[in-house]
Amino acid sequence: MKNRRFINAATELIAPVNFRCIVCGKDIFDESGFCADCLKELVFNNGKTCLRCGVALDGEEDYCGNCAFDKTYFDKGYSPFCYEGAIRSVILDLKFHQKGAYARVLAKYLAFVALKENLQFDVVTFVPMSAKSLKKRGYNQARLLAEQFCDILNVDALCETVVKIRDTQPQEKLSRTERKTNLTGCFRFSPQANVKGKRVLLIDDIKTTGATVNECAKVLKRHGATSVIALTVASRREKFDYENEQENL
Repeated sequence: MKNRRFINAATELIAPVNFRCIVCGKDIFDESGFCADCLKELVFNNGKTCLRCGVALDGEEDYCGNCAFDKTYFDKGYSPFCYEGAIRSVILDLKFHQKGAYARVLAKYLAFVALKENLQFDVVTFVPMSAKSLKKRGYNQARLLAEQFCDILNVDALCETVVKIRDTQPQEKLSRTERKTNLTGCFRFSPQANVKGKRVLLIDDIKTTGATVNECAKVLKRHGATSVIALTVASRREKFDYENEQENL
C-alpha cells in the first residue's frame, strides 16, 4: 500500500499511545489499549443483532427498523462495540481531539471480527470526508482505521474508492427522516478505483442508522462491486422512533 509507512508514522506523532489505557490513562503492560478495569466497562456488541446491519437489538425482531423498511445496498454489517459508554468517548477523541493513534487499538477489534466471522474481501476501503472537512481535521479517522486494519492483517488491499464531493450535516444531529436525504448525491466513485467483480470491505468509525455506509455501498454496487460488507468500530443500539426524535428536540 502506497504511503502506508508515512501514515503510520504520522499517526504516532498525532497522539502516541505509549502503553497507556486510552480511556483512563493508566499504565498498561501490553498493546491492548485498555486496562483491565476499563475493559470490563466496554459494551461489546455480542448479543442479539440485526441480521443485516449488525446493530444491537433488544426486541424479538430479526431486523432493525432501518433494514426492515429501507432498501439496503450493503450486504452485511458488523461492529465489535455498541456506541455507548467508554468506547463513545474514545471514538470522539479519535475524531475530534487529535488522538489518531487510537485507530491502531480500535483496528485490532475490527481485525478480530473479520477473522472471527471469516469475512471475505478483495478490497478494503473507507468512508471518505469532504476536502474541506479533511483539511480542517488533518486526517480521516476512517482511513486511519482501514490503514491499521490492513497492517494488522498484513493485507495489501486498501483502496480509496469513494470521494465525498460536498459537506453534509452530521448524521447524529438529524432526525431519521432528515438522515435519509442528507447524504443523497454527496458521494462519487473515484476514477482511479476498480471494484468490478470484487468483494469490498467498507470501514468507518460509527454506524447510527447506516445511511452513510448505505450511500457508499450504493456507489460501489453501481460500479460493479459484487458485495459490500460494512465494518464499523461501534454501532448505535436501535431506538424507537420517538426516542430518536426526542434526542433532536
